[in-house]
Amino acid sequence: MEENKKKIIFWINGKNEESNFNLFILPETNTLRKLKDELFYEKKLNKSLYDKIKIFNHKGMEIDDIDVSDLTSNQVLYLSLDGQKFNELNYYYEYKIIKEIKTGGYAEVLLGEHVLTKELVSIKKTALENFSTEELYNISREAVYLSTLIHKNIIKMYSSYTYNGNLYNVMAYAEGGELTQLITSKEKLSEERIKFIFHQIHEGVKFIHSKNVIHRDLKPNNILFLDKEKTHVVIIDFGISGIANGRSREIIKAGTIKYIPPEMTSGDHFQSSSKIDIWALGVILYLMNFKIFPFDGNDNDVMEKIAFEPLKFPTGIKIKKSLIKLINGMMEKNANRRIDILDPLFENWYNDNSNDYQVFKKKSKDDKYKGFKIYSPIKKRSKISDELLKSPFQIKQMASKKVGRRFSQKDFDFKEMSPIKSTKTKK
Repeated sequence: MEENKKKIIFWINGKNEESNFNLFILPETNTLRKLKDELFYEKKLNKSLYDKIKIFNHKGMEIDDIDVSDLTSNQVLYLSLDGQKFNELNYYYEYKIIKEIKTGGYAEVLLGEHVLTKELVSIKKTALENFSTEELYNISREAVYLSTLIHKNIIKMYSSYTYNGNLYNVMAYAEGGELTQLITSKEKLSEERIKFIFHQIHEGVKFIHSKNVIHRDLKPNNILFLDKEKTHVVIIDFGISGIANGRSREIIKAGTIKYIPPEMTSGDHFQSSSKIDIWALGVILYLMNFKIFPFDGNDNDVMEKIAFEPLKFPTGIKIKKSLIKLINGMMEKNANRRIDILDPLFENWYNDNSNDYQVFKKKSKDDKYKGFKIYSPIKKRSKISDELLKSPFQIKQMASKKVGRRFSQKDFDFKEMSPIKSTKTKK
């Protein structure tokens, strides 16, 4: 009886959806040979084709006995009757475009629907013309990472292929939209809601860091909700991701200004590490709680503030002390002292149900810049042309000329700027 069988959808390799057919297989069909036998028996195929037939899964790989035993009902397989390799036109024919979701940069994101299963997907389409070899590598790296980073809080990649001069990345459709929309809404997020959402972001980043991958562009726009109820969080956009090998030093020009850490503002080479993501997580958590950026303004001002100004919290409201410690730990200006993704400060905040709050008082005009002078070698900013204040790196150059000597890195050590003494918690 068919109700006791699995329904397998076969798609003829390189053809459109009109070529597909269904095959109901027995529960004991657990080897490739048994699957072929049922296929030939039910569809009465020419026996001369038996050795030529190839069956592929959704990744375009030939299946084996293990794959057959793990088949689920309504799964799509691709059938090559002539021994040809997997044809990427299968992917092109498999989805129909419903509408454009958004466009920006060099890519557009489309809403697609599987012509057989009716499942909705997100299709990222990138035109490949006029790109250098290095640029093409950077564009394709997202598919490389997402094909191996399988986690419930990382967007699921279904397939990646090129057709007619375009790269298509087919991923799960996140119908709940971006975290940005929730943050900018009038809705006040409760402490428990923030914990619930941020914990999932934390778990996703913890996973990619365990694989020595750095996202390098964490921000609310790249954090989506899979469901309309906004309960299932996934991280997207691994286009500028990299490997944290502990050895390479680099200058990263990519990223989003308001989420970059101090070490990326100088223009100098720095140690690429997972601490880049930790700082961005701190900015995200700050935004979720207070709905303002910790350092705001135009790009040049923000970079200067990130590098030189101490972190401040909003005044006149109650803030959980464990939250303050966590954000301070993530937004430690000295990367060597910044906490990592496994620090106990995360769990301390998640599990904190106490009424241990702190209220910051508004500072007077006299102490508005108290402490700022010891961080910046420039005594009177008004004497320096605003046109030249493009980055903290240029500030350092100008300061060196002003005092007649070159400042060393020691002059710009951020040790004393940390609002916390240590990332270790007291027992």
